Amino acid sequence: MDDACFSNLFGKERGTKMIRVLMCGPQADSGGVANHTKSLIKEFSSLEVSLIFYNFSKGNSSNLNWGYAKKTYRRTIGLLFEAILRKDKYDLIHVQTSGGLSSFLSSITGSFASKIVNKKLVITFHHSNTEEFVDKYKHIFKFVLRFSDRMILVSEKQKKYISNVFPEYSSKLVVIPNGYDADFYYPRDIDDCRIKLDLPHDKKIIYNISNLIEVKGHKYLIKAMKSIVQERNDVLCVIVGKGYLVDQLESQIEVEGLQDYVKLVGWKPDDEVPIFMNACDFFVHASLKEGNPTVMFECLGCGKPYVGTRVGGVPEIITHKDYGLLVEPGNPQDLAEKIMDALNKNWNKTKIISYSAQFTWENISRQTLDVYNKIS
Repeated sequence: MDDACFSNLFGKERGTKMIRVLMCGPQADSGGVANHTKSLIKEFSSLEVSLIFYNFSKGNSSNLNWGYAKKTYRRTIGLLFEAILRKDKYDLIHVQTSGGLSSFLSSITGSFASKIVNKKLVITFHHSNTEEFVDKYKHIFKFVLRFSDRMILVSEKQKKYISNVFPEYSSKLVVIPNGYDADFYYPRDIDDCRIKLDLPHDKKIIYNISNLIEVKGHKYLIKAMKSIVQERNDVLCVIVGKGYLVDQLESQIEVEGLQDYVKLVGWKPDDEVPIFMNACDFFVHASLKEGNPTVMFECLGCGKPYVGTRVGGVPEIITHKDYGLLVEPGNPQDLAEKIMDALNKNWNKTKIISYSAQFTWENISRQTLDVYNKIS
């Protein structure tokens, strides 16, 4: 096997038809689509799936232009060649794609490849701004829909909009939300977690993890914290992540005099992230756009309430105030009020954990397998 292009070939026969899948997606260190793809790969190892994985992220370069060229190649010519060369090893192509035309290129390539090799095609579309993308690339999107056997979406909001624009293809649309890995994201002792991370025991800890980029809305979270500390000083907001805004956000924290209340702790390895989640009192997400953020499910899996913006599929998951609170995006005053409400609320951890069970990757992978079975 050529490990420059493929990895993770596995499967277990359980007396049912083995489905052979060419899974195409990123496997970067961070990012929702990469986490989704890796999580499905892990869960498929125990199901009736023989999986060949084609990595869009393979061969990245420190040179941004060259790295972008490699990604484009792997999503177009590279994917097409490999789909043809490996055609006898799989029955179905599944492409994971997100926002931006550069990512959606893989769906276009998958459409051509599926017809050339006469294989079924499943597309998972993760884009956080579906309406804008579909409007801008309507003809391209219709082309992919036409040649797909199923398109998996992560929210009902996505499905409703796409069905309105392309009613003739509405029967191809399936909603399967993101999920969380119950082997990592489960309730742990809050005091033990704070000891491991050297976090204070006498403060309410607010946690956020996301790339430090504009769309994640960190500046609004910092503004909200300015209002919070004027009313109480027993709070600490811990932000995990890396990105181009790190210096700007550090400066904002200093200007607002929040050095003792907001900490940017940088990127952390995967095995530390669940410890941070369990060390907090609740999670806050100030993002301006989302599809269906994986971190929301990870938060619930740890029994922590989710305070987040009313974007994408979030309102479809945070359906009751027992699980979290919803905020208008880009509104630091509303965010401050909801954070204050969360600080003062007695949350029912058991109820949150029970609700989260439906979103484990084990359940999500079985729903995806069901899609495969229906078109095979």
